[in-house]
Amino acid sequence: MSEAIVLPSLSQWTKNHLTAIIQATSASALNASLDAFLFKDAVITVNGRTVTRAEFTTLLGGEKLAEAAASISFAGAVEVPTNPKSGELAGSVGVFFTAIIAQAIVIHDAPVEHQLTASINVVIEQDESLPPPPHNIRGYTDRRRVKVLNEVVLNGPLVPKSV
Repeated sequence: MSEAIVLPSLSQWTKNHLTAIIQATSASALNASLDAFLFKDAVITVNGRTVTRAEFTTLLGGEKLAEAAASISFAGAVEVPTNPKSGELAGSVGVFFTAIIAQAIVIHDAPVEHQLTASINVVIEQDESLPPPPHNIRGYTDRRRVKVLNEVVLNGPLVPKSV
């Protein structure tokens, strides 16, 4: 008896990976999160400027300088599968989110926080260059990766709520 593998929707897959990227607190965790999310040769645009994957990693690393914790909330998502019959395998996704990043720096007994607001559109495809699981291990390799990423992002100080 075999059980069918249920993959998360493209939107959920995107949210899961973006959450892992935002919440990564070390360079190795950030790199592992990006490897699970992006093609090696992904086309990446940030605020209208095309950047390499290495530059994108550096941008994210700079945003995560001295990060202690982060929370992320998604305001919306939309997805359009490439093939409606296998909608979870490939397609386009757009998400809008706000992240609150608490740094390890503490002032007056409270961590310094800043807000990251972003709109991200991605094109997800199957990455056939990924190796299959070893022959003695049963399992499924999720080959979904982002081929094209377009981000509009604003990174700034946390705006206090008015009382």
